[in-house]
Amino acid sequence: MSGIEFKDRKSPFSPHYDDFYFAHQEGDRESSYVYLEGCGLPGAFQSGQAKTTVAEIGFGLGLNFVLTLKCFLENAAPDQELEYWSAEKFPVSLSELRTFYTGYPDLVPFAEYLFEHYPVLTPGVHRVFIKGRKATLNLLVGDAKQLFEQMDFKAGHWYWDGFSPQKNPDAYSMELFKEVVRLSSPGARGASFTAAGWVRRQLESLGFRIEKRNGFGTKRECIHAVYEGADQTLEREAWYSRSRLKTLRPGDRIAVLGAGLAGSAIARNLAERGFDVQVFDPQGIAERASSNTVGLFNVQLSRLPNPISRFSQSSLAHFIEEIKKLETPRHLGILRDEPRTLESLNSSRYPEDFYQAKDDSVFFPKCGMINPRTLCIQRLDHPRIKFIQKEIIAVTDEAGRKILHGEAGEDPWVFDHVIYGLGADLNLGQNQLIHPLLTGLPLRPIRGQTLLVKPTPESSSLNHVLVKVGYASPIAPEVTGHSYHLLGATYQAKEIAPNQEELDADHLLSIARSKWAEFHSTQNIDVVSSKVGFRCSTPDKLPLIGPLCEPEYLKNTYRHAFKGSTSGGLAPLESSPGEWILMGLGSRGITYSSLAAEILGAMMTGSALPIEHDLLIHLHPARFYLRSLRKTTA
Repeated sequence: MSGIEFKDRKSPFSPHYDDFYFAHQEGDRESSYVYLEGCGLPGAFQSGQAKTTVAEIGFGLGLNFVLTLKCFLENAAPDQELEYWSAEKFPVSLSELRTFYTGYPDLVPFAEYLFEHYPVLTPGVHRVFIKGRKATLNLLVGDAKQLFEQMDFKAGHWYWDGFSPQKNPDAYSMELFKEVVRLSSPGARGASFTAAGWVRRQLESLGFRIEKRNGFGTKRECIHAVYEGADQTLEREAWYSRSRLKTLRPGDRIAVLGAGLAGSAIARNLAERGFDVQVFDPQGIAERASSNTVGLFNVQLSRLPNPISRFSQSSLAHFIEEIKKLETPRHLGILRDEPRTLESLNSSRYPEDFYQAKDDSVFFPKCGMINPRTLCIQRLDHPRIKFIQKEIIAVTDEAGRKILHGEAGEDPWVFDHVIYGLGADLNLGQNQLIHPLLTGLPLRPIRGQTLLVKPTPESSSLNHVLVKVGYASPIAPEVTGHSYHLLGATYQAKEIAPNQEELDADHLLSIARSKWAEFHSTQNIDVVSSKVGFRCSTPDKLPLIGPLCEPEYLKNTYRHAFKGSTSGGLAPLESSPGEWILMGLGSRGITYSSLAAEILGAMMTGSALPIEHDLLIHLHPARFYLRSLRKTTA
């Protein structure tokens, strides 16, 4: 975190950069003059263009964002959208934001949107929505160059707002400006408070035409710029290209197969983007692995960042934003009694308000539990979503349309796109696969068992989730609909013994008695019921998000790329047109589902992704085929 010092409410100071955030106490007027006017705002909003994309180096206290949001809301038509991207290496806390904006009472009504949606500031990309999806803030926490080189948006306006170039030269480096150029639309405009010669020369060498303006207040000069160079793209691996994917068009008919966590999440995401969606599941809403009365939203930690920990962190922030919007009943607080948890936190850049160390345990006040079925029902409660409790036997393709075949005698349904959000059985009621391309996916069922148990005198006072090997939930009828604890959950991918349910029940009870003081004194915990479910997981414990790929196409197109040849000149990825997959959420399905749906929704609409490219490749459905190709062609 930044650790701001306030000389007064209008003069925030950064000890890290030994510099003030603003040159004057009139920070709002200075920023409006330098950045908004310098980039031609509100003209872009008044021109009627459907979407305006603004990008920024240095989010700071969010003043440029709040001013831009205010300008947008006051000038844009109802059908226009604002997309805002900003990188910040040392983000400020919510309490520091609130302190700062007390000095600008006229901006508080607009800053409240930022306060309400300010994300959990873990490293990575955080996307939040304001007024539905009218305005989108993408806050990138970390090094600007490293994060921007992983992004694929195109900005028409740039705010170059680091601290003084002498104090923060990285914010004006040639390497970073090269990423700015790649992410700029032709004719993009930029502005900065600094007119330093070396900064101007770097921008000019990359295709920006620079003009000096009078500076604000006592400052002599500032600059604004127009990009006159060619449109640039960063050549990603051909097998992860999105250029040939069949994206959604207005009026397209969309089917989602599966009404659990995955299916409900993507249905809601697409409905909020303005598309009509039909969801099919013969069992009803959340009747399989998503049917537990308790589900945790938690974070996976590691001493060093890895794909699972990175995706988990971004997913948690996105999920918290979603349940806040849906007003999903939840019970907050998870106490993790695991030594490695504290070790991981001590070696990572997690915000101070994200956790509280307690002896050998760590308390996470923003994590907690929900009822998964309640969440799925809420997600599907949207005027653009229709739930159909029907069985789909097979999906076929006819002239680019997706034909969904039901039971004998039923007329088939016709769609333009179909999304597979199925569970561990990979079908919706029959013993055969709905689609042959699902055969090659390394999806596997993971058995899990939970117990509902009656409270003891000691356990009745438990007010947060306990996690150590397993977990124990507090009594929270407002979430679960009952007054019992839930103990869970086992995790088995191997052979199941004939008496496995009895063995697992004994195992869960043993954990409760040995690990948590609330159950120590009770030798005979009264079990109300036992439940067995099967999660749909993958070998690397990360979901499959993206287009449904054809193994033969991958093999024939890319096999030589793994024999020493370059990837340049290879054909972009082609998939089964109009077929998508969101599966394999595994035991972290609640936490993962919201961001996974946002990623898939962005893919399907051809929009900028809310995730780094080097993380996307660990989620793409083609990854297992490609890994196999590498092994066989090495």
